[in-house]
Amino acid sequence: MNKIIRLTCKCNIYRYLKMVFFFHFFIFSFQSSSQDLKSLDGIPDSIKAIQYNKKGINAARLGDFELARNYFYRLKTIREKQFGRYSHRLAGTLINIGIQNKNLGNYEGAIDNYLQAERLYIGEYSVGYPRLGFVYVNLGTIYKLKGDYLKNYEYQQSALRVFNEDWQNYKDAITTTQYNIAEALYLLKRYSEAIRVCNENINTVQADIKSYYTGLLARIYVELADDKLAKQYYQETFSILKKTVGVSSYDLGLEYNDYVKLLLSTKSYEEIPHYNDISEEIISKYFSQRSTQYASVMINYADYYSLRFSEASYLSDFNMKKQEDLMKALNYYQKAIIAATSTFNNTDPNTNPGIEEAVSELQLLEILKKKSLCFSAIGDLKLNINKKPEAIAYYKSGLEAIQMAIELVHQIRTGFVSEDSRLFLSENQQSTFVEAVNLCYKLYNQTNEDQYVSKGFELTEKSKSASFLAAVKDSRAKQFGGIPDSLQNKEDVLKINISNYKQMLYEESQQEEPDSVKVALYNSKIFNYTEKYTQLVQLLEDSFPKYYSFKYADEVVSLDQIRERIRNRDAIVEYLIDEPDGHKYSGNLFRFVITNDQFSFSKISIDTTFTKRIEDVYQFLTSSDYQYTDKTDYQNYVLSSYQLYDDLFGKMEQDLEGKNLVVIPDDKLAYIPFDALLYEMPDTAAMNFRNLPYLIRKHSISYTYSTTLLFDYFEKEKKADKRLLAFAPSYDNDDRDYNEVAEFRAGLLPLQAVDKEVEYINQFMAGDIFKDSLAQESRFKALAKDYDVLHLAMHTIMNDTLPMYSKLAFAKPLSDGTDDGWLNTSEIYNMQLNARMAVLSACNTGSGKMQKGEGVMSLARGFLYAGCPSIIMTLWEVEDESGANIMRDFYRFLSSGKNKADALRLAKLAHIENADPLKAHPHFWLAYVAVGNTSPLYAGKDLYFIGIVLLIIIGILVDQFRRRKKHTKRSKA
Repeated sequence: MNKIIRLTCKCNIYRYLKMVFFFHFFIFSFQSSSQDLKSLDGIPDSIKAIQYNKKGINAARLGDFELARNYFYRLKTIREKQFGRYSHRLAGTLINIGIQNKNLGNYEGAIDNYLQAERLYIGEYSVGYPRLGFVYVNLGTIYKLKGDYLKNYEYQQSALRVFNEDWQNYKDAITTTQYNIAEALYLLKRYSEAIRVCNENINTVQADIKSYYTGLLARIYVELADDKLAKQYYQETFSILKKTVGVSSYDLGLEYNDYVKLLLSTKSYEEIPHYNDISEEIISKYFSQRSTQYASVMINYADYYSLRFSEASYLSDFNMKKQEDLMKALNYYQKAIIAATSTFNNTDPNTNPGIEEAVSELQLLEILKKKSLCFSAIGDLKLNINKKPEAIAYYKSGLEAIQMAIELVHQIRTGFVSEDSRLFLSENQQSTFVEAVNLCYKLYNQTNEDQYVSKGFELTEKSKSASFLAAVKDSRAKQFGGIPDSLQNKEDVLKINISNYKQMLYEESQQEEPDSVKVALYNSKIFNYTEKYTQLVQLLEDSFPKYYSFKYADEVVSLDQIRERIRNRDAIVEYLIDEPDGHKYSGNLFRFVITNDQFSFSKISIDTTFTKRIEDVYQFLTSSDYQYTDKTDYQNYVLSSYQLYDDLFGKMEQDLEGKNLVVIPDDKLAYIPFDALLYEMPDTAAMNFRNLPYLIRKHSISYTYSTTLLFDYFEKEKKADKRLLAFAPSYDNDDRDYNEVAEFRAGLLPLQAVDKEVEYINQFMAGDIFKDSLAQESRFKALAKDYDVLHLAMHTIMNDTLPMYSKLAFAKPLSDGTDDGWLNTSEIYNMQLNARMAVLSACNTGSGKMQKGEGVMSLARGFLYAGCPSIIMTLWEVEDESGANIMRDFYRFLSSGKNKADALRLAKLAHIENADPLKAHPHFWLAYVAVGNTSPLYAGKDLYFIGIVLLIIIGILVDQFRRRKKHTKRSKA
């Protein structure tokens, strides 16, 4: 029996084909698809076209997608003769060819077919032509299969928009698309929105379609750990499908397969074999053993053996039975790999396919991760019974599997154009890197071989700020890839338009009653500009191979390279956190310490108290009630900050003695300044902030997003001719309409000390200063590229929901123009700066949304991306007067030749020494941190003195040499 591949999640084959072959709703045929193509020779083209179309549809329905594609290609040739190559009448055939390419795994070919169809429709009609919806539905499906769930969602939304242009004739298409949108939201983990869409539609559709909504709701509630509702919706789905399509339908088989995942999550192991067996029986009738559907069945079998309890009276029996189960799981994972690849056949779990053999990269990635965990668990069991060599062998096999999974992560990321899609991937695959590093630690712990330190560090680096690093690489690649300025300018224009319309859409959506016409217009503009941008990126990658190879090189700085380049007094301390959460009670903290002469790799177990310490320290430092700190608050801070120091730096004091620390934090650690940690437990009988043993007393501390960014992308020679550009706006008499955007309605209060701050700076660094109403956004954009140092003392408006729309608040615009006085992060990304340092003395410039796998999405990232390698930023709202004094001393020490981290450290210590008891509170002086390259901007007096001394010594030596020479000549005479 010919096998049918299920083309979309939860959509039966007849309804799917009814949707995608939209020119031919009524001509489905069950004639044999094996008739020779030549049998139509001699028949008029118009009749051939009808026959090729029928035969293509039938071949597709029977699962012979290659034959179907051949029929549609022949149909396309006839259509070109009849109507010309650029006729919109070819669009339907191109879509059908694209569907077959998709079914055959040729995703790029399918995308090309769909985009050709889109151009033909738009060329003949407009961007609102309803049949474009079918193009967008299919493009969304492709991106879903590629793992770009955000792009899938955008295409499904656009499909719904154009279908609604003629909703009376596209009711069925709208119904299907609404389900696709709900599913897209589920895949994006926006569960509440997905539930809302389901509930809006579930009672308005026919019973067979209702089953897809109930099945989706079941999967959503599994993710939300609402087992009762999940089971209820699964049972409803089973009931509907049995009535509408029968007890042996493949839709029911797939739902049974999904139901096993609920049983696994609830540990209902006794029910699992029944549903595993029945789902395999049904699915095997419709899908081959080389299909993603069959692979999913094998994954369930493997998960069952991997996770189920092994009952035994004695520990030795338990270990043996658990090992037997894990070995069975390994074999099933290997069967799943074979099913999920095109030609791989090796049944030995120690072998892995090439990543190019993946039918679904995401599915193969999932299987490899689970297989790696299984190897690791067996290795642990072997260690328990003192079989160290066998344990090492299993750990090595696990590392090989998960390294391949990480290669797949990189390959998937290269197919994503938007940063939002890359961020989503980073967040969801962070656990892959954590497990890989954990295996490296296990191997290092058992073998003491340095190669596993190097590999662990490499994988940790690849887990850090991958999206940001990709963006920086892309920017660098354009410089060396031979791309003409005209194409780069075109890209810049598209990015600016996308950013502007997204901003307009966001601001409109904040209104109490958003204008639906404006919302629809902005969405349409964003979609169309994004389409053009995606196609331009594809053109650049196809036409400029040097650009492509540099952009997608998956390289990070190595341990050996760091040790060769690191300064003698510096020590890099990099962390990776496997955070405990609701699903597990313990986690791990991995730590790498690197100096020019040694390195270390360690792991400590952490629990929820570790996270609580971070949160306690952060809340204490950032609280607006700092002036009301009581003794209990003080003692809690002291204890938490000391315990956190012990967690992060325990047993490292001697190795780090006298070193400048370069910290690469992870996860929530990025929210706290390490200066605040206490290196010993003080007497807390009386409150005394001034004399606490802060870590800043021993070390200067700077931060970076990753070591690779620091060493390979944050090096910069002086390029700008002018020295300092400073802005300090006043918000007096600012009558801008703050009601337009909800977050600004309260207005902005004047900053009393910013005038004093920039005047202080000017004492140590000459430059151009724009204060009060002269501190214009337009002026900053025009001038910034010409200056070596940028200093911005102003309000910041944070947007944790959409970090790219956090803003620096310049003065009210002096005249009507395109600038509104708010400089968004997205606008900063589109600037090109030559500055070696930017001081963001505004409030909260270093705070923002925590993006797992990327770090804090702050305004500072924008300046780093725009080309500024060093940032001084704030982690919370800075008290006006204290901030001005700290900045004065920072520039004083900087101008004397100190590096940026040392200058900031000395400025903070000066504040502590001179502060009264209240202003010695860490809230007043700890907010400023140095990020990126901390090299000195200017040669200090010490260097000049050393130079003079060297010249004197050289002069003395030369004089002595001449005297000796003369003395020798006299002696000879």
